[in-house]
Amino acid sequence: MKVKPFRAPRLLLATLAQARAILCGFWCLLCARKFLWLGLLLAVLAVGFLFMPYDLQLLARLHFWTDDQDATARQISRQLSFWGNYPIYNVSLAILIWLYGVLKKSRHWRRVALICLFGSSFAGLFDDAIRMTVGRPRPATNLPDHFYGFTNALQGTYQSFPSGHAATTFGTAAALLVCDLPLGLLAAAYAFAVIWARMELYRHYPSDILVGAAIGIFFGLMVALGARLHRPRPHRKI
Repeated sequence: MKVKPFRAPRLLLATLAQARAILCGFWCLLCARKFLWLGLLLAVLAVGFLFMPYDLQLLARLHFWTDDQDATARQISRQLSFWGNYPIYNVSLAILIWLYGVLKKSRHWRRVALICLFGSSFAGLFDDAIRMTVGRPRPATNLPDHFYGFTNALQGTYQSFPSGHAATTFGTAAALLVCDLPLGLLAAAYAFAVIWARMELYRHYPSDILVGAAIGIFFGLMVALGARLHRPRPHRKI
């Protein structure tokens, strides 16, 4: 009887090689046109600032429900908001895709899982670096809308700009659109549902969503496209 070798160490090494190749490709792409990417991000932030004077008007137009409809909309929004959290949605989805790749013995899907995880994680980290610095209060607080700075930004009620949900969900969606179009379209539809929920709950202004989504799309695309530049050398199928 032939005994199959224990695959866990080989699988771990293969995953680490894929992760290293993805990160190398992302870094190379980022460095190749660093001033262009920086300019794009600054342009997005500028557009977000231009939208801010119209935030309350745009937010009010989203809430056109009757009393019964409003209760239903808020209940749906709470569910979407909860399941759209980074640990629950982004991390879990990446793990599921990776496990699917393991079961199918597919390097491609294990690689897609890592790309999704890195895309959403980098987007979330960059987003957090901004919102935990500027300290914009959430719409539900009814506080005067301006930036209160780093001291207040450590409180959750002052972390409105930009939207973390928008950054991470669109980070995954953008990465999947490059790697697998049908799955990417589903992820994009879910990302739009999540950002609607965040505005429906008065957790974010439209400008928060705009900038957060742009950050997510940027990092999702950069990781996915950068991953094409560096691939681990294929050996035996693992």
